Amino acid sequence: MTRQEVLAWLDARRPSPPPALRAHLDAAVTDASEPLADHLARLGNELLARVARRPAGGRELALDLLAADAFVTYAFEAQTEAAVAGLGSLAARVAAGDAAPPPSPS
Repeated sequence: MTRQEVLAWLDARRPSPPPALRAHLDAAVTDASEPLADHLARLGNELLARVARRPAGGRELALDLLAADAFVTYAFEAQTEAAVAGLGSLAARVAAGDAAPPPSPS
């Protein structure tokens, strides 16, 4: 998906996040070749890793942590819209910190 497609998907979410959080989400969104749910989960994992690398961090990490939570929550919402049967697999990947789906068998 393109960055613009992801932003449009985020625009359709209700309730909308507060403006400061939405700006932080928007800044993190990139183009991606993976499915939407995996892309959102990866963004959440990346932000969570950024927070984890700064154990002495303070309030300046709050938006990263909130955005990580939002992206992972949105990942599950996107997966539900795409295929409910994929929720277990997504949950396992998120828990392992690996948002990429397993390669397809050839």
